[in-house]
Amino acid sequence: MRARLTAAFGLLGALLVVALVGFRALTIADLAEDDLRADLDREARLVATVVAAGFARDAQEGDAPTEAELAAYAAPDRLVTVVLPGGGTLEARGPEWTEGPDALRGAATVDQVVAEVSAPAGAVDDEVARALPSLLALGGVLVLLALLMGYLVADRLSRPFVQLAGAAGALARGRLDLRLPRTRVLEARTLADALRASADRLEESLRRERDLALRASHELRTPLTGLRLELDDLRHRDDVPPDLAGAAEAALARIDGLDRAVEAVVQEARSHPVVAEAQLPLAQVAPDVARRWSDALGLAGTDLEVDLTGDTAVPLTPGPLEQLLDELLVEVLAHRPAGAQLGLEGGAQHLRVTVRLDGAGERREVRPGVAPLDRVRRLVETLGGRVSGDLVGPRGLVVLVPQR
Repeated sequence: MRARLTAAFGLLGALLVVALVGFRALTIADLAEDDLRADLDREARLVATVVAAGFARDAQEGDAPTEAELAAYAAPDRLVTVVLPGGGTLEARGPEWTEGPDALRGAATVDQVVAEVSAPAGAVDDEVARALPSLLALGGVLVLLALLMGYLVADRLSRPFVQLAGAAGALARGRLDLRLPRTRVLEARTLADALRASADRLEESLRRERDLALRASHELRTPLTGLRLELDDLRHRDDVPPDLAGAAEAALARIDGLDRAVEAVVQEARSHPVVAEAQLPLAQVAPDVARRWSDALGLAGTDLEVDLTGDTAVPLTPGPLEQLLDELLVEVLAHRPAGAQLGLEGGAQHLRVTVRLDGAGERREVRPGVAPLDRVRRLVETLGGRVSGDLVGPRGLVVLVPQR
């Protein structure tokens, strides 16, 4: 997007510069033509004045003006024509004069002597050609400035949309902590609000699924357990007829089947993917996570050991795991340990994350706001998992999240 906007602004700037240079060239041509016409008029008046004075003097002496005398007043690229009072015509050509249909002319009349001075139109083109290099240099500078301004404007306009694209990708992976831009662009703010609302709805949906699973497990299993105890007591009583004891035995078998069905429903609710069709194998997600931890802890001078065990082909939604481990990374950095151990163990129903620190120092706040561990517990509870242990304890911090 940024490249296209930059190209668009650059093209628009180039077109404006070309139009400006063309307009300036036409202006210079018009000014040069006006100046040349004024020069020709002055030269014609000068020639007419000189010839009229010479004609009057020569008339008294009985001589007539000649073209050789007139040639002294003809510039190298000029044609000078004089019409005398008696009807005679004198003409003088400069050595560089070239005949052409577009020649410019200036005329003047003094004491019935008509003088006309002509110059080729190419003189105007020569003036434009002399000004063209400076115009092109100015145009090149303006084009570069247009490209620079286009890049800056495009970067400013596209930056929030690039961030929004990243946030949309994170939401598609199941992350709930979207990094949304703060911008004055109305369209970007609208998209940011929509993504934030989508993340909130996804989190609320996960929380409802967790509550439903817990409520279903409690409200269905509690009466089933009570009924099982009563039937089991009835089955073992001595005063119960054999047929009634057999019925109690059959009822217990059906209750066990119902209990297994409830367990399957609860487990299905807990293992439902956070985002459909976004799951990836643990073996594919773990290297990216380990690389982020290694880069961040390496800058802090902390040695990292990563242990990937269990079923590494287990599918999971990468976003929640990335969010969970990013928050844990912030907490690890707050302790400034000498070494850290990160364990990822894939299981049939749960993913086990273990973090242990070696040589942890006094905890310091990395960024203000809610503590990272509180955000971890909130996320894990939303997903239906649990957190136990302590980062600086011998067992470390253990996080169990459903495989979903």
